[in-house]
Amino acid sequence: MKNFNFGENLRMLRIYKNVCQEGMAAGLNISQASYSRIETCPDVPQVQVINKLADTLGVAPKDLVSANWYAKAVNSGYGKNKRSVFLISKNGQKAYGFLLAVAAWDSTLGTADGAKIESMDFRLFLGSIFFLVAFFIYYFTVKQTDVNLEDDTPLL
Repeated sequence: MKNFNFGENLRMLRIYKNVCQEGMAAGLNISQASYSRIETCPDVPQVQVINKLADTLGVAPKDLVSANWYAKAVNSGYGKNKRSVFLISKNGQKAYGFLLAVAAWDSTLGTADGAKIESMDFRLFLGSIFFLVAFFIYYFTVKQTDVNLEDDTPLL
């Protein structure tokens, strides 16, 4: 089991709240480098620092010293920032696959011409490699998911 890391939790919460390191540093009246050191340190800082960080992010101090905020954000939305779910339709998946195939073909031709490869066997081998890479990119990036909504909120 992984131990709690304050800096990592702070970084994740900052990113979730869509705040950059410079914005946090400005809100705390410190340099960006000093703020970066807070995020890279796994140890929990003093209570005053935690309170300033929480105030700057607009969260409760307890959210900085535990990862429970993440479960709340995923399950019910955090505060007023509800997250939307974006799905790729079947036609979008087909178009994405087609674009990957075209990119693989173009990469094969560009690589073969740039390297001045004349052998058709090697060009076919190179093309197979590029298409295999495109297939794996497609396979691992396009996912089908079921969305269950507890209320009658329509997906737009």
